[in-house]
Amino acid sequence: MIRNLDPHKRAAFLDAALQLFVARGVQNTSTAAIAQQAGAASGTLFLYFPTKQDLVDELALQIARQQSEYINSLLQPELSAQQTFAAIWRGSLEWFLQHPEAYRYIQQVRDSGMLSRRVVEESNQSFAYYYTAIQKGLAEGCLKPYPLELIGGMLYQAIVAVMNLLNAQTDRAKQEEMLRMGFDIFWDGIRRHTPVQP
Repeated sequence: MIRNLDPHKRAAFLDAALQLFVARGVQNTSTAAIAQQAGAASGTLFLYFPTKQDLVDELALQIARQQSEYINSLLQPELSAQQTFAAIWRGSLEWFLQHPEAYRYIQQVRDSGMLSRRVVEESNQSFAYYYTAIQKGLAEGCLKPYPLELIGGMLYQAIVAVMNLLNAQTDRAKQEEMLRMGFDIFWDGIRRHTPVQP
């Protein structure tokens, strides 16, 4: 018999995992603690997530999907490459500021080897807009011909660097200034200063 699983319980387990993974670290958080935080028995948790790895992976995928959905809502085909990068930049930082626990979790697991290969590949697909923006810039002739992976990686690392500064700054005007200056530094690094002649 196939058991119908309650989506609210599933969400409660993911929320509990996020809170505990951020507070204690993934390695120091047991599935029993997650079940207790969610107000359920460990056996119930295993119906939804048979292993702790399943929780770690699904949480990363959920965050990637939610962030991607928000950023994609900001992108329009008529935007220039610079405007597209600016929307991705601002959208990423604003989303992380609104979801600080998600940011801390992703920083903990992203390059740690904790995520399964399947999840890394699937979450990368959520961020296809990075590569669409790069291809748009190359087609417009406004980007230096750097490898796509390098530009995408530099964009992500620049977002992380500015996010860490924003987290330490509570003044909204200063946050806005850092957000703008950070994008200027990133954009100046990848743009062609002399457009390609047709």
